[in-house]
Order: sequence, then C-alpha cells, then structure tokens
Amino acid sequence: MKNLKSIIIGFLGATCLFLFVGMTSTDIEEKKKWLKEFPQNGRYLPLKINQNEVVVMMDSQTGDLYFPSENGWKLDMKK
Repeated sequence: MKNLKSIIIGFLGATCLFLFVGMTSTDIEEKKKWLKEFPQNGRYLPLKINQNEVVVMMDSQTGDLYFPSENGWKLDMKK
C-alpha cells in the first residue's frame, strides 16, 4: 500500500511541476502589460455591512464609501 501512495504523490507532484513550468515568460509579460494599462484594477471593493443593508462600494485608496442610488453610486458625505 505504501508503494501506491508514493506513486500517487509522485504523479501529483509532477503534475504541479508541469503546471508551474507551463506559464511562459510571455504570459507573465502580457499580464504585467495589462496591469500597467489598468492601474485602478481592484481599487473599488464591494462591502456588505450587515445582513439587512445593501452592498456599498469602498474606495481602497481613500476609504470613501459609495452608496447605490437611482442615479448611480453616491459618495457618503457624513465623514
């Protein structure tokens, strides 16, 4: 039974190795280029304050909260 475990672990380890090696440097450079084009990606985060409230958006750079309204997102001016 120990031999079967070793074979399975070896197979899974080799699979992980192939997956890591499979990402070429051109893929990495393409992702870096995309991040340079869209530097604000991930800036606005959705937050749910409690069970009954609607989802609000938080600007992760300034900490401002935006609440949904009929005309779009409105900045919370109560700070």
